[in-house]
Amino acid sequence: MLIYSGKKINVRKDEVLLEDGRKVIREVIEHPGSAAIIPFLSDDEIVLLQQYRYPMKETLYEIPAGTLNKGETFIECAGRELEEETGYRAGNLEPLIVLYPSPGILSETMHLFKATNLVKTQTNYQMDESIKGSIRVKVCNALEMIRKGIIRDAKTVCSILWCRR
Repeated sequence: MLIYSGKKINVRKDEVLLEDGRKVIREVIEHPGSAAIIPFLSDDEIVLLQQYRYPMKETLYEIPAGTLNKGETFIECAGRELEEETGYRAGNLEPLIVLYPSPGILSETMHLFKATNLVKTQTNYQMDESIKGSIRVKVCNALEMIRKGIIRDAKTVCSILWCRR
């Protein structure tokens, strides 16, 4: 049953039959999918955003990311979001992995990309974003920021660890 229909998400309440025969209620957030990008300025330096996130009531360090527009491919979304949020265009976008950010309640698939050969352009923040700016960070320092709990955004932690494996 549809409970809410919004600009980016829908919320459903479903009655589900489990394998053991029990009926349970599941609340599901339907999401069109997203792309996240770890932008490399060099082999050992990345760009991170400082973005205020209302649900957490704090500014987080994050990689650029955004929701898929209707008719858009994930790689197109990645290129668009990278340029909008960082002011860099990628010479190369390499697909890394597809993540399920919160599969217990959320249908979103997040496609993670590595961006290299960056060319400086211009940011174009969307009206509903609260990006306070970007910083250049050595990957070893980003790893230390993860260890210290400074970087806590899951897609950002995952992407930094994935690229350093």
